[in-house]
This record gives sequence, C-alpha cells and structure tokens, in this order.
Amino acid sequence: MRLVKGFLFDVYGTVCDWHKPMTEAIESYAASKGITVDAPEFARQWRATYALETARRGSSHQPFIPLATLTLEALKVLANVRLSMELTDEEAERLNGVWRQLGPWPDTVEGLSALRLIAPCATCSNGSYADMAPLAEYLGIEWDAILGSEASGFYKPHPQTYLRSVEALEIKPSECVMVAAHQKDLVHAQSHGLLTAFIKRPDEFGGRGMGEELEPTSDWDFVVSSLLELAESA
Repeated sequence: MRLVKGFLFDVYGTVCDWHKPMTEAIESYAASKGITVDAPEFARQWRATYALETARRGSSHQPFIPLATLTLEALKVLANVRLSMELTDEEAERLNGVWRQLGPWPDTVEGLSALRLIAPCATCSNGSYADMAPLAEYLGIEWDAILGSEASGFYKPHPQTYLRSVEALEIKPSECVMVAAHQKDLVHAQSHGLLTAFIKRPDEFGGRGMGEELEPTSDWDFVVSSLLELAESA
C-alpha cells in the first residue's frame, strides 16, 4: 500500500500548455514586423533548443545558469536562424516573458487543489524562480514550495534535482510522487526511489504526432488523464 506524503510536478507541458501561448506570442511578434513564420514549429524548436541545453547541463559539471537565461539565448539564436533577424534586448525579453503567461490545462486548477488536500504539492521543474511564481499566479494555482533545478542547483536529469526536492519536503523518496507528462523524467525519478505518475497530455505539442506521449512505456505507479483522476487514485 502506497503512503503518499508529497507530490512533485514537472510544470511545462504537465501542469500547463506551453505550445499555444508561445505560438500566439510568436505570431503576434511576426505580424508586428510584417514577416511570415511557421509559429507552431518555431515554438516547438524553441522548447527543443533549451531542453537540449538543460539535458546537457544536467549530465555535466558546468556552473548552473537559470533557465530564463537559457530560454532567452535559445530565442535569440532561433530568431537569427528562422527569422533572419536579430531581436533587440527589449524584444527578446518581452517574448521570453511568455514563459510566465502559459495556459492551464482544463483540469489543472481543480486537480491541483484536490491533490493539495492529500499532501503538499511542489514544483520539480527546470523553470527559474523568476518565472515559476508569476506563472503560478497567472495560472491561478498555488504551490506549497517551488523546488527543482534552481533550488537544487542542478538541472534534470541530475539525481540531486529530484533528491533535494524530496528532502525539502522532509519526506522519503518512497513517499513522494513525481508527476510528469514526459516519461524520461519519470524514468530518472523512479531510479532514485520516487513513486511515479504519468499524465497524458495529447495536445502538448500543438498537434498529434508532434511529440506528445500517449501510452505508458513502463510500469508507473499511476497512469492518468487528468490531475483529478490522480487525486482520486492516490
């Protein structure tokens, strides 16, 4: 019998929709400049570019740099490659601010509230402190703690990202559920003794076949389609 005393959450894609807001922000910027861009693909590449860098840093000994810096640099590079233009610092900062204004999934607000009645809920995201707090307010949700990469000083999949987040909740890994729509995240969490919850987010990448994960690839402790379903199962 599982004894759940805490929940850790991946945020981007798991708790909120990053693709649609990013696409809309890119489309708005392109329209203001009178240029044409495949905004949905730009959004996917923006995410992929920074994700590769966090994965590389999570497996190396490089000094920690907040994610907000990495997303900003990835944006500048992509704008140069895909738009053939250099963003001004003001333009880049404004566009990068979309990470604080993403959209909740339909079940996010009610589901997270239900889970917080069971046990404390905290982030275990690569996201920056500077983005996580305003994003939570924008989404209309509350966290019991903002943990993850910046709190630990390591990017996922480094073991300390998970273990220090669990430690901050003052519980054991076997009492903590890592919740994610990305199963590589769960593989690492499980390897460090955490319980795992795979939540299906079929619209995460803005279209079927674009990277969403619909079927479990391992024997996770929970496999659900919403946070409300997780609350009923935990």
